[in-house]
Formats: sequence, structure tokens, C-alpha cells
Amino acid sequence: MKIDNTTKSVLGFIVKALAMTLPVLLPAIAYYLAADPFKVLYHYDNYYERPEGRNFAVGVNKGMVTIRDYNARKSEGARFNAFIFGASISCYYDARKWGALLGSDANPFHFDSSGESLEMMAEKVEYLDRQGDTIKYALVILDPIGMGTDSKTGLAYKHPPEISGGAGAWLEWHYSFFRASTNADFFKSWIPAIVTGESCFYGRSPIFVEQPIVYDRSCNQETLPEWDRMIATDSKGFYTARKLVASPDTLSVSAAVVVGERAEAVRRIAEVFRRHHTDYQIIIGPNRRKVCLNPSDYATLAATFAAARVHDYSASHATALECDTMLYDNTHYRPAFASRLLHRTYRK
Repeated sequence: MKIDNTTKSVLGFIVKALAMTLPVLLPAIAYYLAADPFKVLYHYDNYYERPEGRNFAVGVNKGMVTIRDYNARKSEGARFNAFIFGASISCYYDARKWGALLGSDANPFHFDSSGESLEMMAEKVEYLDRQGDTIKYALVILDPIGMGTDSKTGLAYKHPPEISGGAGAWLEWHYSFFRASTNADFFKSWIPAIVTGESCFYGRSPIFVEQPIVYDRSCNQETLPEWDRMIATDSKGFYTARKLVASPDTLSVSAAVVVGERAEAVRRIAEVFRRHHTDYQIIIGPNRRKVCLNPSDYATLAATFAAARVHDYSASHATALECDTMLYDNTHYRPAFASRLLHRTYRK
């Protein structure tokens, strides 16, 4: 077959481009495959485990951990029928303690992700539905501030490709993490940490997580026993190092945010629960800033779900978070406070 001059020119350009980029690209790919710093390439029994002798770990995408460990447990024969949905604020609702409040047949799994928007939550509920899994019980954890956020774009918040499926989603996912782990900003913190064995922050964005997470892979449950001990023995020192914002003297009301696509996401979640005859409860927790749920949003939730299953504690329990020891930081309240809301909900 005769090749015309235009085709020759294009082929020549491709060959020259490959000759220029491969010497740089191949070592970067080899490093990425070997190091897998964000733990996206391979399966890990514990995605939060710190390298031996080091006090740091690179932050991972929690949504990815949830999906992959859920499917790994299923491949081992586990069958779950009770799910906790929510952003990172839901992490400290203990899945096993929640399961004990349900029927004897409940087998709970924490199905959370970082920065989860209502749209992301709807997609995850629908993912379980598509898998043919039974959603017999559900606990949805919301917050007046978090409900107003849309899907975030950072690596920690990206939706795992298993949710949307398709080759394009997989390519975009891995391209994003490849770029993030091979740029100069990443290496500014990564290389000194590898050399010294101590976490550090020299780039524009921190790459290491501070929390010493203990992970229960059987139900995707996180705990922070080391921080709990520190708060119990030296709360002043703990909060001096991790200063909390002052809690306002008065309550405020959030803007109405459950509208448009967010209201549609709520409807989609409710529809799946209806088809599964799910026994569910929805908790809207308080926050340090004392921002309470807008009455219009409560009305939307109550009209979409069963009103008796929507529990708004954003105002009634806001003053409880004036107590520093109820919190790990400005966003996440501790398991003791989560347990208080949980038992109050199920007593109702």
C-alpha cells in the first residue's frame, strides 16, 4: 500500500514525539506502577496502614476504599444488607453498634466517602441496587452545611470509576492519579518524607493524613483510638495542637439547598428505598458553627421520605458541640456524640 506524503508527515511527527517523551515517560510510569502512592492500582487489605517505622501515610480516596473493600468482602462470601451512607462526618457512627439496634438478620457495612454530596450518595445507592444487593436497612447521615455542597474535584473526593463504569471513567481516574503522583508539587513532600521517615508539607497541597486510623475491613469502619486516648488524658494539649473555631453564641439557619439536582437526588434515594422496602432512618446532625437546617429543606426531606424517619438534631443538639471534647476537629464529632444521636433516633 502506497503511503502519501501527508501520512508520512503524521507518522514522522508521532515517531519524533515518542522519541522525545518516552525517555521521560517510561521511568515515570515504572515509578508509578512500583510505588502506587495513592493505592489506586492494586488491592490492599488495609488502605490506611502506615509504612513500617514511619508516622505518615498518603491520603487515599475513601469512596474507592468503600467500593473496593465492599466488593472484596462479597467475593469472599460476605453478604451485607444494612448500609450507612454519608460523607466523612458519618465515619464515627459505629456500624456494629448500629447493627445491634436493628433486626437479628442485619449485617452492616459503612458505605461512605469523603465530601459526599447528595448526588454522589444517590449514585452509590443506585450502584447497590444495580448489583442486585438487598438494602434492608439504611442509615443516612447528613449535615446542613454538607448538604449544600456539590461533588468536589480533589483526588480525595473523586467518584471511583466502579460507580459510573465505562472505559472513559477508568482512564480519567488513573490519568488523574498518575499526574498527581508524578508532578513536582507531590515530590516536594514525598521525597523528604521518604528520606527522613517523617511526614512533611512543602508543596501547595498536603498529601499525608494526620489521623492514626484503625481500620476494620470487615465492615469498612474507621476508629481513632489513639486520638481518643489523647483526649482522655490530655484534652488541653490535644486541642492546643488542633485548635477548634469558637462556637457562635447564637444559631443561624442555612440557605435552602435541597433544590434542583439535590432534590432530585433525594427523590432517587427514596425511590430505591421504596423498591427495597428499606427500614431506614435519616439523621441531620449539628455542627460547631451552629448552622441549622432550613425549614424548607426539612419539608422537602419529610415530603420525599417518611416524615417520622427524618430526625433533625441540627438545632436541638447544637449547643452540645460547644464542648470541645465532643469533636475531633471543626467538622467531625466523636463516636460518643454519634452514639448519642443514634440511640435517640432508634428510641423514637
